[in-house]
Formats: sequence, C-alpha cells, structure tokens
Amino acid sequence: MKTYIRYILFRLLIFLCNLLPQRFLYFIAIRIADMNFHWLDRKGRAAVENNLRRVLPNAPEARIRKETQWVFRNFAKYLTEFFRFRHFDLAWFKTNMAMFGFDYVEQALAEGKGCIVSSAHLSNWELGAAAATVMGGKKLTVSVAMHRYGKINNLFMRERESMGLRVADMEKDAAIVMMRALRRNEVIGVMGDRDPTQQGVEVDFFGRPCRFPQGPARLSLATGAPIVPAFCIRRTNDSFSVVFLPPLPIPETGTRDEKVREITQTFANIIANTIRVHPEQWAVFYNLWDTEWKPE
Repeated sequence: MKTYIRYILFRLLIFLCNLLPQRFLYFIAIRIADMNFHWLDRKGRAAVENNLRRVLPNAPEARIRKETQWVFRNFAKYLTEFFRFRHFDLAWFKTNMAMFGFDYVEQALAEGKGCIVSSAHLSNWELGAAAATVMGGKKLTVSVAMHRYGKINNLFMRERESMGLRVADMEKDAAIVMMRALRRNEVIGVMGDRDPTQQGVEVDFFGRPCRFPQGPARLSLATGAPIVPAFCIRRTNDSFSVVFLPPLPIPETGTRDEKVREITQTFANIIANTIRVHPEQWAVFYNLWDTEWKPE
C-alpha cells in the first residue's frame, strides 16, 4: 500500500511539474524541502550532516546545517526539473546550460574506442547527461539502479528516454550493454560516487576508506575507452554549467587490480575536489562511510 501511495504521489508530482511554471515549482520545492529538512526526514538530515563534516572538517556546525539544508533544497529543485524533461528542447538547453570541455569527449571518440563519461550525484546529473545528447549530439547510454516497483520505475524511465537517453540496468545487463556501446564508438555515462553493487574497490575519500564502483576503470582497461570526468553544476540563477575534464591517465605498470584501484582513486580525488567547492549540491542521503567496503 505504501508503495502504491508513493506511485500516486509521483504521478501527482509529474502532473504539477508539467502544469505549473518552473519558478513557482522552485518556490514549492524549497518549502517542501525545508519541511523534510526540519521535521520529516531527520535520518536523511543526519546522514547528510555527517557526510558534510567529512567534506568540511573545520567548518562550524552552523555552516554544516546550512549546507545540509541547501542539499535538501537543491535536490527538490532537481526533482521538479527531472519531471519536466519533455518540455526541455534544444532552445531551452542553449538558454539554461553551458558546456565546457566537450572537446575531450570528441577527442576520445576520434580514437574509435568510445568514451566513458563518469560523474557524481551533484546538482542535476540527469540534465548533464541529457546535455551531451541534446547539445552534443551524441548517443548516450547510462547505467542506472532501477526502482523496485515497476510502475514507479516506468515513470523515471519515460523521463530519461524523452531526452534520448538509453538506459541499462545496473544490476542486470549494464556491463554487456555498456561494452557493446563502447564497441560502437559511443558515449556511456556512469556514476562514480556510489557503489550499490557492494562489489567496489577501496579508495581514500576525504581521508577515510570508502568503497567506489570499479566498473568504469575495468571497462576502460578492457576496451581502451578513456574515462572523461564530468559534472553538472547549478548556478545561483538555476542555470547550469556542464564541465568535462581531461581523461584520466591509465597506469603503465601494475596488475589489472592495481590499475583499477589507481584509476578509481584518481577519480575519487577529482570528485572530492569538486564536492569541496559545491558541498550544497552533493545529494547523498545516507552515511557514505558507514557502508564502506572492508577487506578481510
């Protein structure tokens, strides 16, 4: 029953997002986010605060609380944008989004081995992926964790596919689908700051051991496709910058497992540097270090 109620609420959210002006949606989203922050999601608030204490170890508690509140607000804004994807045409993207460094993707594809764009749960990462398709003109296959309830999952899938994104199920066939896309010299998109498979590699993240997904590194080593870090950052006026960075270096020595760990560590460092600048946009609502992988 609870799942069905959530489905109905999502349908209502989609209806409102396609009916109301975006600025009014932001106004509502911030009020709902503040209710979640203050009263309804104390567990999520505590998790975000704990994560941000790692990110900003010397920050006073007042700043940690304020940054956490903005994490809730920015995530609520993201949801209103996500469920308006069908309204976002090329003109909207050109007006509201700026891409920097897309040449790194073009250069990777020129090598003929595909390109792995790896990002983090910052700001509206879904729009960042869509920008590569709509503005960059590239076919993009993304790996996502599917929602367990089919009807809710279909709602999310419809929005992603409306932007031309092809979706691979992280827990089923993502590795095969991604490999085939790279062999067609296409772009794939993966998230590098969460490891829902519980099969990640241990890296140092903000000074503590943390488990990161090893899939991007293994795909890169198996196919020769470069990993291009990319982040979608919200500006103060709610427009966006999508920033693509130089490809990650491939280690020349070491075993495959050692290379995987080194590549993943390099990417973890890049994510950490980006989060330090934009902590209010890092939407991870559980204690990341409580679920770290520990070797036997």
